[in-house]
Amino acid sequence: MSHPRTLLTLALLCAAQAVPAHAASLDGVKTYLSGKLTRQVAGTQALTKAADAYYDLAKQARFDYRALAKNPATRAAVQQARAGWSAASPAYEDIEGIVAGVEQLSPFDVILDAGTSGAEGGEDVVPFDLKLPNGKTLPRPGNLFGVNEGTLWSTVKAFGTGISFDVNGNGKLDYGDQLPDANVLKAAAAELHAQTLRLQAAAKAWRPTREDVFGALVGNVPTVGPVFFEDWKSSPFVLGQASTRKDFVVISRMADLRGNVSSWQAMYTGLSADVKGKNAGLDGQITAGLNELATFVGKLVSREQTRRYTPEQAEALQREAQNRATVITGRITQAAALLGVKTQ
Repeated sequence: MSHPRTLLTLALLCAAQAVPAHAASLDGVKTYLSGKLTRQVAGTQALTKAADAYYDLAKQARFDYRALAKNPATRAAVQQARAGWSAASPAYEDIEGIVAGVEQLSPFDVILDAGTSGAEGGEDVVPFDLKLPNGKTLPRPGNLFGVNEGTLWSTVKAFGTGISFDVNGNGKLDYGDQLPDANVLKAAAAELHAQTLRLQAAAKAWRPTREDVFGALVGNVPTVGPVFFEDWKSSPFVLGQASTRKDFVVISRMADLRGNVSSWQAMYTGLSADVKGKNAGLDGQITAGLNELATFVGKLVSREQTRRYTPEQAEALQREAQNRATVITGRITQAAALLGVKTQ
């Protein structure tokens, strides 16, 4: 008769052998998402706090924005609001590839960053109205990062006051140097923070599967050219003052793309071991392709600090980047098929 401890040992050995040595874990994808969302929440919280302070100052001035411009506390409130937005937006771009690509999280991408306004129309009109403290309502105003950007940098006339204001105190009027509408800013900041918290809760409940991650990659990697570069080519980062864009004008879309590529790398890391177990060469090609795309985009971001690309140069760079993305997508699709994962 076998000893119970011997039977237990044999059972444990069999269980260990039943799990392939190359089995991947998607825990890292969720950890990556959670960490970035923590940063995003901190940014939207700071934005909301500053927006509330700005609103209180405006209320004290009876919403006389010329008088508000003379209050020494006004500059700090607007600066802090801009800083909060500037921290939250890149944090979201670092996870957009996951959020937009996972079915149960994707509605938040429309709400936060990709949705259009009711006036613009299309398939991705945002599903909410923005109720202002003064009782007015902005119906289907557009995605929340865009509404806050348009308010803080006065790119959307309806969200501003038209009152010039030297936000950074450098003695001159720079891009977007006007006082924001306090009612719009307070409501937009609060809604952005609330939706970010909802996304954080949904992300916590999400249990990633290989279908989720492969689907997100196959759906997002091909957007390099038609989304990111198209936005970039019509922005001030390429066209300068000739640009008429109202969003994606404060942070370059190349910086946004760099963040998205980071999320693609994080997602594929969770799949890599399984793919390697089936085809080590293919796994190496996908990993190298994503790394090379990240390097390519990173160089563009660095060079943008000292130069502006011409529309012709931007067009050529778009073609190169899209070619890279197309190859990577094909290989990821092949990897999914090897693992028996269906992608749409």
